[in-house]
Amino acid sequence: MNDQTKRDMESLVLGASGERMRLQGRTQFSEASEQMAQQAKYYLDIFTYDLDKPLYDQIGFLEAVKRLAIECRGTGIRILLQDSERVRSEGHRLIDLARRLTSKIEIRRPHADYIDHPENFLIADRVGYIRRRVAERYEGEVNFCDPLESKLLTEFFTEVWERSEQDSSLRRLYI
Repeated sequence: MNDQTKRDMESLVLGASGERMRLQGRTQFSEASEQMAQQAKYYLDIFTYDLDKPLYDQIGFLEAVKRLAIECRGTGIRILLQDSERVRSEGHRLIDLARRLTSKIEIRRPHADYIDHPENFLIADRVGYIRRRVAERYEGEVNFCDPLESKLLTEFFTEVWERSEQDSSLRRLYI
């Protein structure tokens, strides 16, 4: 990410900056994810294929999620994880955080009808979003204030969430 793009990203305000920006590459997605998570005050919904480590296993993002989880009322962070095999085998600090804050961060596996949904996205406070239309490519967009598009993504997320179930393979067993 060039310096200008980074400055542009840092100037965006969740709930106020309504310009849509194109994102290209891991660095831009990582920066956008961290910025949006840092500004979230109520909710964070993540629909992801494999909890993309370059985005969701970074210190800045994890600190923002932890702060939100501790400060929010109710379950503020919902994650729909399509394939948990990689995070089980390689580990992931967001999973560890979710295990410590079980009442605040919930992870579910989508119902079979949605397991192959190609798009990945993050919604913050139901007003801002980051989306990749194809999970394998770091190409997409971010908008820190688009209530209409965020509402549509939230409705889809909630539909999938209500038909999903907890991924028992991610639970920690105490013996």
